[in-house]
Amino acid sequence: METVATILYARLRNMLPVCNAVAPRFGAQFVEELRSVLQEPIAKHNGVVAQTRPDSILAVFANESESRPDHAQRALHAGLLIVYGADGLNQRIAELVPGEALPALTVAVGVHMGKVEIAPARTGNSGAVRAGGEAVEIARVLECTAPDIGWSIVASGTALRAAGKRIESGRFGSVSLPDSSFVDIAEVTGLAPQKTSRSPAHVYQALRDSIAWNQRHYERAQDPTGTADPMARNGAAHFSIEGYRIVRKIGEGGMASIYLAQTGPEEPFQVLKVMPMGGTEEGDPLQRFMQEFALLAQVRHPNIATIYRQGFSSAHAYIAMEYFPHGDLRARIAAGLSGETAIAYSKQIAAALQAIHGVDIVHRDLKPDNLMLRADGSLALGDFGIAKHISMSITDTMHGSVVGTPYYLSPEQATGQPVDRRCDLYCLGLILYEMLTGAKPYRAQTAQELLELHVNGPVPLLRPPYDGLQPVLERLMAKNRDQRYADAQQFLDDLAGRGL
Repeated sequence: METVATILYARLRNMLPVCNAVAPRFGAQFVEELRSVLQEPIAKHNGVVAQTRPDSILAVFANESESRPDHAQRALHAGLLIVYGADGLNQRIAELVPGEALPALTVAVGVHMGKVEIAPARTGNSGAVRAGGEAVEIARVLECTAPDIGWSIVASGTALRAAGKRIESGRFGSVSLPDSSFVDIAEVTGLAPQKTSRSPAHVYQALRDSIAWNQRHYERAQDPTGTADPMARNGAAHFSIEGYRIVRKIGEGGMASIYLAQTGPEEPFQVLKVMPMGGTEEGDPLQRFMQEFALLAQVRHPNIATIYRQGFSSAHAYIAMEYFPHGDLRARIAAGLSGETAIAYSKQIAAALQAIHGVDIVHRDLKPDNLMLRADGSLALGDFGIAKHISMSITDTMHGSVVGTPYYLSPEQATGQPVDRRCDLYCLGLILYEMLTGAKPYRAQTAQELLELHVNGPVPLLRPPYDGLQPVLERLMAKNRDQRYADAQQFLDDLAGRGL
């Protein structure tokens, strides 16, 4: 029978060394206490055991009635009680074997709601039923993820939403599945009391304390030195930013990690560029990261990526920006562009450059990867990570160094010279050639040879039917910047004068 149900998978960690220490005097009694920690919360909340082993349990929570589908809440409540029971068992171990330096008995719980295949148990089966399907496998993945990211209970977003407001949650993130898809996850941190509850407040606080205690021991086991980057653990976003639900990690770029996020379940997606805070020296990455926001905040234009806000969490700086589900110009070029579309895109790029140059910003990293596509087909310029204001000293980071992508560099960038807005126009020429031909203007075996072509190589020739644009390309890609268009508006005027 296939039904929608919630699967709980829980595993006790460090059970073997603890049992070896306790068993000589209290073996059978202690094993029974271990079993009770896993099984009693499930029975209390009307779950059905599908598989049990000495250190783990798999349980199914299904609807008790169609009018009250509360199986997700019951499963998560049971998970909280399992963690609470393991905490109490550690205190019991300290009483049974005082003075022993034993590892903490911790527990990891994964909970997911989805379609489950439920069948009667076979002879010799350790559970009352058999359960299979994707929901079971996802619950197992979440349980394995829990100690990696330092959470006691990892719930899928589906299970948490179905559980209702009584289940308290902390951080959000995502984790990759074996098929390379992602599942939203949430950290379960406690249980909110009901208005009619007779339990004193300290009972609910004890649940929260047990969760925190369990997680502290995870973190010590995973990272005894405390130096690991929590944002990199198992693909999950192990951090929180107030006001945002972190959906999943979608990229990594230079200074920052890139996440897909929402401000609410029904709100449109945004992109969060998130960077760990650290260092205060002049020119450190955090200062450059914040500079990107300061530059973008000056510009509001249809062909510039929209920036929503900048802020700080407890350990990270972030920028919230527009999300582009249709990808970038790189993929669009690979699929093939008509000449008409290439010209239309070049006009939009020029309009974006005119907007940023108008407030004295030079992008310095113009390339197809930084030109994003909206649903309406328009382009938006983004990624101002190495952009600079002309009022700053616009030389590359150190004298003679190269900043940017080697295929998309102006001659002055290639030689480490001071740059101005005309370096962006040179890169527009590179992109225009690539849009019209499908090939990069310059190719070489080494980066040094590529830089030499930018500095001294001839401007590539356009073949029919685009050869009429050769004079435009010559001005955009002139090696001497004084021979280029003075600004993006001159380029647009030239196109208009040619009837384009």
